[in-house]
Amino acid sequence: MNPPESNVPDVQYPIDAQHITRVFGKVVATHDLTLRVERAKTCGFIGLNGAGKTTAIRMMVGLLRPHKGTINIMGMPQPAQAHAIKEFVGYVPDRPNIYPWMRVSEAIEFVKTFHRRWNNERSAEMQKLFKLEPTRKVKHLSKGQAAKLSLLLAIAHDPPVLILDEPTSGLDPLVRDEFLEGVLAVTAQREQTVLFSSHTLADVQRLADTVAVMHNGRLLLHTPVDQLLDQTKRIRAVMEDAQGPHEAPPGLLFQQIRGREWLITVEKFSPELIEFVRTRNRVSHLDVEDMSLDDVFKDIVRGQQEAELAREAV
Repeated sequence: MNPPESNVPDVQYPIDAQHITRVFGKVVATHDLTLRVERAKTCGFIGLNGAGKTTAIRMMVGLLRPHKGTINIMGMPQPAQAHAIKEFVGYVPDRPNIYPWMRVSEAIEFVKTFHRRWNNERSAEMQKLFKLEPTRKVKHLSKGQAAKLSLLLAIAHDPPVLILDEPTSGLDPLVRDEFLEGVLAVTAQREQTVLFSSHTLADVQRLADTVAVMHNGRLLLHTPVDQLLDQTKRIRAVMEDAQGPHEAPPGLLFQQIRGREWLITVEKFSPELIEFVRTRNRVSHLDVEDMSLDDVFKDIVRGQQEAELAREAV
């Protein structure tokens, strides 16, 4: 049985958060966060623990209200139209929240009642793909099986928006790959807009079109992954003596000095930056290295942490 026809809003940015702030007591979880995810694109949402990612996601799915700012999902304000929005959003939380006493088949039938767009064929396909036994109770599922069931429940109604909050946390590598293959199998068939939070940056690099970096409640950047990796480079320079560098290049994200070795991570790399390092410093040897998303993220955060310490010391 196919899901009934439903009018899906035609919007350029199915996920559109503008200047959202959320405070818990004296802690600012998110500060003036603006994040827009374009239709049919996958955005990797990354940051250290406590950066504000989960708070932002919970506001986007209507579980929390922003204290300032606006959120529109599929063109509808959240949480004012939360009930209508649920039809168009699939959400996988960081911890599965399915009733443990239910059997797999019962959990599916239960969630199905909330979605008039439920796709029985897709549900059956995902059960087969994930090897989920219908009679097995949720409380007896492994962590990986529970995560797969959560994904099935989130995508079987063919939502145009899929929001995943650390869905592969704690899964072993094989199960994580199976989970991600399930995500890819679904998103490849439909023009889904995906927001994907993860600490496994190799997964983000594999899945995402764009990457958004959070740090201490603030969005540091949101840019295409390919562009970020193409323009961010590590320069490894060997100084002529141990006196260290004289002048760092523009676009510096992070630097580290180890004796005569000077490691420099720069954004918006260009040949002119190489010439700058050579002419402004006593360099005997210089190499340029490509970086993984994991390396880029670490150096961006390290640079931010050093800048924060420097400001506190003033």
